[in-house]
Amino acid sequence: MSSRSAAHPTRLSDLHGGRSPMSRRVFHAAAALLDECADSGLSMPALAARARLAPAAVSARFPSIDAMLAELYLHRVSSLPLVVDPDAPAAARVSGQLRAVTLVMADEPTLAAACSRALLRADDPAVRSTRDRIGAEVQRRIAAALGTGAWPEVQATLETVFWGALLQVHSRAIDYRDMATRLDTMLSLILPDNTER
Repeated sequence: MSSRSAAHPTRLSDLHGGRSPMSRRVFHAAAALLDECADSGLSMPALAARARLAPAAVSARFPSIDAMLAELYLHRVSSLPLVVDPDAPAAARVSGQLRAVTLVMADEPTLAAACSRALLRADDPAVRSTRDRIGAEVQRRIAAALGTGAWPEVQATLETVFWGALLQVHSRAIDYRDMATRLDTMLSLILPDNTER
């Protein structure tokens, strides 16, 4: 498997304006509200008031609180830098990307828990769409870390391991930092140092 890559720090385009000034204000307001009063204080009116925006403007951009939280998570993940050292071992390259995504909200447990609950919603089309975009971003990062010529089966395995690890965190079986360490161990088993680079 070839893993040499000249990865560039590019980002997927955000077709829904997740990085617009209004969206960033809403994301900041949501994080602040959750920091103060957990989920009980997170409603569209409270969010709009905290962001100093008209409730109709917030509702027009985000059809539900869960859709907003899913977009917030996508914004955090897609804002991470994507820089890959082509001379590093494959496991280290993939670890760098997956560790960054795993730890993106490690210091904000209430926000992380709210985003996790939102992303697990199966009955909200807006959440489903954003979840697909998050999946595409994670897939892009793994592909960049593996480099051209990587076996599709290896990529699929790494994606499954990553999402399974995050599900364990969401179920509170383990915290984000411990899971990042466990992911390193799993990656070393899937991508041993003798993998062709």
